[in-house]
Amino acid sequence: MGIDLTLLPMSDPCEMGKVSVLTYNRLRFDQDYKLFGQIMEIDGSEPTIKSLAIPPQMWVTTYEDEGLNRTRTDKYGTELTFVYAKELKKLRLPEDVSALNQAIKTFIDALPDDTPIILFWL
Repeated sequence: MGIDLTLLPMSDPCEMGKVSVLTYNRLRFDQDYKLFGQIMEIDGSEPTIKSLAIPPQMWVTTYEDEGLNRTRTDKYGTELTFVYAKELKKLRLPEDVSALNQAIKTFIDALPDDTPIILFWL
């Protein structure tokens, strides 16, 4: 068992002010701790991309196998965080990056800088 990361890009920066947001798009990275360590602390490493807590009024709704799930926490019970696309564009890909992770990075690079992206750790 390990850590997985799914990105939930928002449609519009204005959604950060809403009470409830429905996330349609999901981008799930292949497991890669060289990438994840840039976003979260792993084995005492200092992340280079800083995430922020979602606003206190915001609840995130996702589609799950069992139906809709409305939450403020990830699968570990930790409060959800987000970053703007501008910050995730700084993500450095390792030389042995998977094709899927390369495609996700290309998608991120195409987003407007002010696009909020929720980090959903699994």
